[in-house]
Amino acid sequence: MPNTKTNTAETEIQANKNRRRTTRTKAKRGGKGKSPLLRIIPLGGLDGIGKNMTAFECGDDIILVDAGLMFPDDEHVGVDLILPDYTYVLENADKLRGIIVTHGHEDHTGALPYLLKDLDFEVPIYATKLTLGLIEGKLEEHHLAHSPKLVEVHRGSGMTLGCFDLEFFTVNHSIPGAMGVWIHTPAGNVLHTGDFKLDQTPIDGELTDFAALARYSAAGVDLFMSDSTNANVREFTRSEAEVGVTLRQIMSQAKRRVIVASFASHIHRIQQICDAALLARRKVAVTGRSMLTNVRIARELGYLNVPDELLVDAYDVADIPPHKICVLCTGSQGEPLSALARMSMGEHKTISIERGDTVIISATPVPGNEKAVTRVINQLSKIGADVYDKHRALVHVSGHAASEELKIVLSLVKPKYFMPVHGEAAHLRAHAKLAEAVGVEPKNIFILDNGDSLVMQGGVVRRGPSVESGIVYVDGSSVGDIGENVLRDRQSMASDGAATVVVTYDREHNEMVGDPIVNMRGIPGWDDEDFVEEVIDAVAQTARDSIEAYGENTNRVRKNVRNTLSNFIWRRCHRRPVIMPIIVEI
Repeated sequence: MPNTKTNTAETEIQANKNRRRTTRTKAKRGGKGKSPLLRIIPLGGLDGIGKNMTAFECGDDIILVDAGLMFPDDEHVGVDLILPDYTYVLENADKLRGIIVTHGHEDHTGALPYLLKDLDFEVPIYATKLTLGLIEGKLEEHHLAHSPKLVEVHRGSGMTLGCFDLEFFTVNHSIPGAMGVWIHTPAGNVLHTGDFKLDQTPIDGELTDFAALARYSAAGVDLFMSDSTNANVREFTRSEAEVGVTLRQIMSQAKRRVIVASFASHIHRIQQICDAALLARRKVAVTGRSMLTNVRIARELGYLNVPDELLVDAYDVADIPPHKICVLCTGSQGEPLSALARMSMGEHKTISIERGDTVIISATPVPGNEKAVTRVINQLSKIGADVYDKHRALVHVSGHAASEELKIVLSLVKPKYFMPVHGEAAHLRAHAKLAEAVGVEPKNIFILDNGDSLVMQGGVVRRGPSVESGIVYVDGSSVGDIGENVLRDRQSMASDGAATVVVTYDREHNEMVGDPIVNMRGIPGWDDEDFVEEVIDAVAQTARDSIEAYGENTNRVRKNVRNTLSNFIWRRCHRRPVIMPIIVEI
């Protein structure tokens, strides 16, 4: 079980300085008179919302900022999670001095268990208290052989890891304990915002630290790396406090049960849901594994103020009058196995949704999840539930800065070079245009792909060589065993079906025995007897001809049988199913 350190990061400073003094001095001198180099290598986060992971390499030292995952969409058939390819980190594991995690969302923490298993040695993780609590819960589920050292950091605290001098500053986001990091190296200075917004009425009173940003600006920001998620959204992101007003109104007016689905890590939103329930004199039942876990951790660490008497067990919901209950659950992204999806199908073991209940989906779909969310909403509507989502009421606001906020921060920081991060290609390019609009030289703006790199030397930034990158699929307990070919086969089976054909071959007499056995799934017309006979006749003719022509070359027979069946199905059905020909020799 991971051992969370209650001492602050300052405890680590002297130990790290002593351990790395020789390496750091060598890096600062650059060896043989050369000025040192800093490499910035994004391994994830630049091709979508998720998989955030960036390596910073200076001399013989590497630090990682974030280690996140991405959730699959409909195209990733059978895939549970998507990780960044961190091969470069494993190949240089002896240089890794620590992992800095900016906040507790899955797209910044989810790859940690897999990375730590592959590293197979103790590496320190630095984050704020809530982030460490969520990480510790995640690591417990994976039963790691080696427990990492979890080191708590605070606003304004700093540390030295090899040739990196780090300082952390508070940013406002949709989860408490979010932070950005100032990275000072002999090669120059980097400022990384993490995920942030400029909410001036935050739920927990924690504002983005403008004073720290101004201080870093005065010191000189050579490279600025900033959250691009809402760069193409005009004006300002609305305050989280406005969602609370809407939640209170809906909950007070609802006649029956209120079911609210949200991200399990959105602690601010969970607080507002509980506050609204308290005002409406409703008990709160929490369901969904991740929601239960995060509520427990946030309450234990003091980030969630929910009195014990407000909470009830999900098994007791049926005994409470409908107008006296609020259910807090997972499923805001339409996940098939989530609590809300199960409720919508009548398959949840403790809670059912009935006509007249109110359902609030207090989140926005992550790109790729729109269809899944729509399916759940339609199913809820069939039941007769009154559904609220972001299109109907202000039940969700983003945790990311919009264009005007991004311009304010760019103007305050005044970076020499700029690299937009955290977003899809459109977001990165929109952010680049904002930087150009506030005065950053176009030639000093770098839009990278995962695996590309920047090199900094003497405060000057240029493009560097690329490293191995990509994505790794997690399928159940299998990590990295699912390649693009397997995924394409799954997609083909999902859209076009699958067919198997078995041909029995008498090697001694060089002839086919009996008719081929053909079986199809998901192919139109397979229940038509004439269609079935035509398929078998076509395959049989090809098998006989191929056996006669090629004899013991069963690979050639197998190929011809596959092509015949594929062409026949295409002519009749315009489908290209996955075909598995089997030659049985007797």
